[in-house]
Amino acid sequence: MRSSRSKVVHPILGRPLIVWLLDQLSVAGIPEENTVLVCGENLEEVREAVSGRAVRFVIQSEPLGTAHALISAGEFMADFSGDLLVTVGDNPWITGDEILNLRERHAGNPAPCTFISARFPHRPPPYGRIIRGDDGGVETVVEDADATPGQKEIREVNSSIYMFHTPTVWPLLSRISNRNRKQEYYLTDIISILRASGHPVDAVCAKDYRVALGINNRWELQEAEREFNRRSLKRLAVDGGVSIMDPTTTTVESDVEIGEDSVIFPCTYIGKGTRIGRDCRIGPFVCLRDADIPDGAVVTSRDVPGKESSSR
Repeated sequence: MRSSRSKVVHPILGRPLIVWLLDQLSVAGIPEENTVLVCGENLEEVREAVSGRAVRFVIQSEPLGTAHALISAGEFMADFSGDLLVTVGDNPWITGDEILNLRERHAGNPAPCTFISARFPHRPPPYGRIIRGDDGGVETVVEDADATPGQKEIREVNSSIYMFHTPTVWPLLSRISNRNRKQEYYLTDIISILRASGHPVDAVCAKDYRVALGINNRWELQEAEREFNRRSLKRLAVDGGVSIMDPTTTTVESDVEIGEDSVIFPCTYIGKGTRIGRDCRIGPFVCLRDADIPDGAVVTSRDVPGKESSSR
């Protein structure tokens, strides 16, 4: 990410990446108190980003790979015999609906591991490729760094979102080795280990391939923000009765309320905590944050954001 800050605390529309994930887990019916965040040196940053939430934390002593990260949470798994959801913290594209679909698919089949795959319409990013057998079943996942040129042409990739039957999978994690180019313990290796042990593995393909997209640099962060902003503006226009005169130059962060019949003019940025009443005129060239705009107000670039407005 080229940043002194942890990737998962970088914001999209004013909300940290990790918070986007926690909100979708809540949509999927997963209680915060049942959620464990595996952290490293970024513990305090993450703790601050999720302040007020009932999640728990565990420290990964060294960044030795995704399997090592999961094993680091062993203290919470000693007496757990249910199904375990494992995912990454830097993916804002994960939706509650996709997680619910995964849980339903896992509950309805005998496989101790079910995960979400994504089939890209073009050559995918450098993610693990899913290798299927002649019968269409999942055989293994090959990380991009270890894939052959032919395997890199495969467009179905692993999203790193898994459901595990804990009593079956947890004892097998110790078999994962770091004999690969990165010398890391890949959680994806559990798939081939399960298959070699005679267990089936199931993959449910996501409706939207973008569910597999993590955030690895600032350009990808901005691409995600543009798409989520577009969705937010569309909801305001279609469901909220708000006129957005130029969606390409208007940004509305999370935790914003805008009343019906209000008009947002071009080159306007509305930050979180802002409340705009009905029938208002905002912009152009206005930036608001934590502002309280009354019904019928007009706020232009000449006004002091949140403190001064002129009535029509």
